[in-house]
Amino acid sequence: MYRYIDPSNNLFLKNDKIYQRIINQLDSIVSNLNSEEGKQLMLRMISSCYHKYHNAIRTKSESDTELLFSTIMALLIEQSQEVERLNSIIRAGPN
Repeated sequence: MYRYIDPSNNLFLKNDKIYQRIINQLDSIVSNLNSEEGKQLMLRMISSCYHKYHNAIRTKSESDTELLFSTIMALLIEQSQEVERLNSIIRAGPN
């Protein structure tokens, strides 16, 4: 299982211009989340996906639309993998 990047320990991302473009574009979505926990979770998920898939995300970085599309695809891949992992645990049943 991958770990989320601690938002307080993301110094390497603060200097990454591509990551900052993504965060700026997604700010309106994140700021509309109701709870602070939800906002932090979303930021951790974005950071984790960017860290894991940054090479793929950066290949289409000519426009913000391409950046967002690549980032959302990375988030969907992570979500799908996590759902599959949880389903396999449920199928295995209690040990």
